[in-house]
Amino acid sequence: MNIVTTIAWIALAILLIGKGSDWLTDSLIPLAKKIGVSNISVGLILVSVVVSLPEVMVALYTAYKGYVGITFGVILGSIFCNIGLMTGLSALIRPLHVTKNLILRDGIFSLIVPILVFAVASSGQITRIEGLAFALLFIPYVINVFLIEREETLDEKGQKVKQVETELNLLGFDFPKLINPGIISFTLGTGILLLGAQIFSSQIISIAEGFQINHLIIGLTLGAIGPSIPNIAASYKATRRGMGEVAVSETLGSNIFTLLVTLGVTAMLFPITLEPQWLRFDLPALLIMSALLFVFIVTKNRISRMEGGVLVAGYLAVLLIQIFNI
Repeated sequence: MNIVTTIAWIALAILLIGKGSDWLTDSLIPLAKKIGVSNISVGLILVSVVVSLPEVMVALYTAYKGYVGITFGVILGSIFCNIGLMTGLSALIRPLHVTKNLILRDGIFSLIVPILVFAVASSGQITRIEGLAFALLFIPYVINVFLIEREETLDEKGQKVKQVETELNLLGFDFPKLINPGIISFTLGTGILLLGAQIFSSQIISIAEGFQINHLIIGLTLGAIGPSIPNIAASYKATRRGMGEVAVSETLGSNIFTLLVTLGVTAMLFPITLEPQWLRFDLPALLIMSALLFVFIVTKNRISRMEGGVLVAGYLAVLLIQIFNI
């Protein structure tokens, strides 16, 4: 295989994913404004879905092609990437402050869900029924988001509206912008995102086969980092603007969606048989990284630069141990 051509295709795919996300989210900003303070929960859930969409597409495509190792690597890798790069790197730039409502809304679920996944996966397989159960568990999370919203004041809801609009506006790559976003930008954005995900998935499969790279490794690294680049960039820009909670909010919401919906739907369509190594190391590492993030946000309602460094170091350690163990 021609490595230069493959790299060029991957770069193009990442650009398409970033631009598709940008146009797609541009079309959703008017919806977020229309929802306003009357139902900010819809906007919050919308952000979680959009942030996770590229990983969902890559995971489903690779599973469809029979590369379940890459799929599982993408799912786990996107969570490691969110914690280590989206939140960890952002905290290195500026300490991230976290509200009590965010902890109650997303923080607790972000710890419980990995424990449930580990408990189910310990049998060595995630069946269609178990996948359906994961997907259905997203409903209690949605209900919790609505219940937390009811306790917020009008001013707090107004701040959340601005946060949702900012998150949607920052996602993706900024060049070029469409005028008067709406159904056209939604259609174009979705189409370009799908095309980018398809190209990206086919190229990482080619790399895995051409260089005989372990499928889980390719999923954990390139498969997870590539689609996450626009989201990491959005968190970086938000943190630079002093909106540090955006990085934590996107990380927690995306992790919950990825484990419950992406993993759930994937298992429903393509039951997952887990390798012993995944049970010995990768899933415990998922629990440890999720627990670290949870401890950091509940102790002082903030993530310091040092704690951000710990998250980045933890992410790098997971990758290095995985690479040298296999």
